[in-house]
Amino acid sequence: MSTDAEFARLAREYLDDRSERHPDAATGLGDHRFDARLPDPSAQALADERRALDDWAARLDALDRGALSAEHQVDAAMMADSIARRVFELDELREHTWNPLLANPGQAIYQLLARDFAPLPDRLGSVAGRLAEVPGVLAEARRQLGRMPRVHLETAIGQFGGTIALISNEIDAALEAAGSVPQCAAGLAQVRPAALEALTEHRTWLSAQLAEADGHGGFADPRIGPELFARKLSLTLSASADADAILARAEADLDR
Repeated sequence: MSTDAEFARLAREYLDDRSERHPDAATGLGDHRFDARLPDPSAQALADERRALDDWAARLDALDRGALSAEHQVDAAMMADSIARRVFELDELREHTWNPLLANPGQAIYQLLARDFAPLPDRLGSVAGRLAEVPGVLAEARRQLGRMPRVHLETAIGQFGGTIALISNEIDAALEAAGSVPQCAAGLAQVRPAALEALTEHRTWLSAQLAEADGHGGFADPRIGPELFARKLSLTLSASADADAILARAEADLDR
């Protein structure tokens, strides 16, 4: 097998694995194989992903990148950056322990309703699948969240209210638009009440965390610090330029 063919297979396997672990992101990218699922936020799932990332990195490093075509050399660099960024998120940034916004399933559900990529009854079936996972996902989020920044808590409380409104109202509108499809209504009726109850419970819990931290000064700092920010910026932009260099370039462009 040529090096190009070997890399192409590795890249396909990596993207398949990434889509399965992050089904909401896969939906956003147009991969609809996992539309009925939410990401598994459990500690076991995150540990499994972390081990998998080491394996992907090792397999990529074992390839002779110099033997790849120019196009695949670019793709290999993008894959390496993607792996490095996720390792950074899991090992150092660890947002799942302090950012309550990550647990909100609203966007994962909204994109199934808003994007006309499949017949509406099919999309509603996927909505039901995701709603069924909401209680477990939120319970796991509460187990992992520690001290949180005030701004993240206040924003999350408002956004969870929006998700409750989405599931309460927009699904009804979608059911009406779908017409007479009994299985859609029946499937949603089985899972929507529990999902709404879990969302309401979680928003109440967030409000309690806000009140408790407000009374005891126990908010986390929303700033991640210059070192982590520089790493995050570099990995997000896939560039080595630091924040000061980017700011200086922007100011020079503005002056010019």
